[in-house]
Amino acid sequence: MTLTDVLKDFAYLSVLLMAGYELRKHIVLFQKYFIPSSLIAGVLGMLLSKNWLGTICPFYIPFSSGIGQWSGALVIFVCATMFLGLELNQVGRDGMATTFLAGACHQAQMCVGLAIAALFGLFMKGLPYQFGYMGVWGFYAGHGNATTVGNVIQDAGYWDDAVGVGVTFATIGILCGVIIGMILINWGAKKGLTHVKMSFYDMPESERTGYIKPTDRLSIGNGVTNASSLDPLAFQTAIVGIVIVIGVIIRKLCMMIHPVMSSFPLVGAVLVSSMVIGFIINKTSFKDSIDRKSMSRITGTALEYMITAAIATTSRAIFVTYALPLVVISVAMVVANLLVCFTLGRHWLSRDKFEIGVGLFGQCCGVLATGLMLIKVMDPSGETTAAQCISTSSTLGYAWQIPYMIIGSLAIFTAPVPTTIVSVILLAFFLIGGQIIFGKKVHK
Repeated sequence: MTLTDVLKDFAYLSVLLMAGYELRKHIVLFQKYFIPSSLIAGVLGMLLSKNWLGTICPFYIPFSSGIGQWSGALVIFVCATMFLGLELNQVGRDGMATTFLAGACHQAQMCVGLAIAALFGLFMKGLPYQFGYMGVWGFYAGHGNATTVGNVIQDAGYWDDAVGVGVTFATIGILCGVIIGMILINWGAKKGLTHVKMSFYDMPESERTGYIKPTDRLSIGNGVTNASSLDPLAFQTAIVGIVIVIGVIIRKLCMMIHPVMSSFPLVGAVLVSSMVIGFIINKTSFKDSIDRKSMSRITGTALEYMITAAIATTSRAIFVTYALPLVVISVAMVVANLLVCFTLGRHWLSRDKFEIGVGLFGQCCGVLATGLMLIKVMDPSGETTAAQCISTSSTLGYAWQIPYMIIGSLAIFTAPVPTTIVSVILLAFFLIGGQIIFGKKVHK
């Protein structure tokens, strides 16, 4: 693969993203269910790729052989910016309750996925037990973490289909999140469960189409440096590059400590680097040099191209080979999310129960952005605490999800039984701990 190949792939992905944006802008169905442009673009790229259209037609998008590496490389940028300039807001009671609910959703998905994969493995030859492990990283964590975990597993040489399965789960998850989420919102509005009267057609045009008129546009970042010295965006990007370099050094040092650390993924080292550097910077005067808005734009851009590339490279063979377990596990995880978000949420939360439940369901089926979009439909003026609660749960969740992701992704292959036991213990911790701390009797 050459730089020219990278340039061509970038051009193809850019065309797909613009096509996805225009389809979202003009097709009401995509607007109504808040289908992201990158998801539309990825599906288009998948259908028009050599693996799909190329099997029946001589004309298709000629991605290079290196297109499959895009998701693994871009996720490094996402992880590098994760903790730069990030501050944790004060956490309230319902924020902590939502954190326990989110933890219960995560571990319920993990346990359900592993259990069903174990059952299918009894009669479905070639289905690894770890197939169920990928479900939670696709559903709960979305395309970004599904790609991260999949690359960790594939780089270690354990399972070649990990990224494909994870991305497929992520695609199913985000579709379930937005579609079922909108069904829940419409049902709740009719039942009077929402705090404000809401309607899709009452939403601002910019929320529906994704296009912001010139008079309503906001700055996407703040300039820390003068362009005559160094372009502001280049300055922020250079900081991201420094974080990645330190991540590379951390990984090298780990490998020097013991050869077994050669399986330690670069993305994990970059996450550690981002966490440490972000913490240190927040304690120094250099904190003012980090523009969080610009960092968010770098993350967002990387995510858009990463999701498009990840979905576009989804193999048709994944659907053919794993169709039944994919569907069964996905249905089971949706049911688990509904039970936790609404049955437990009704007892653990003190206010805004429906809005938080829907937002958390969207987050646990896709990503935080999915949950926030659903909340925006119900609460456009921010009158409830729903957005703050699920944002808190997402932020606090990194404390245990990141170690779980880095260590568990390898441990599920090298020590599947202990890893499964730990997953069950964590599920019990969130369920029992949440009931003790936030249960109905305690609340009263």
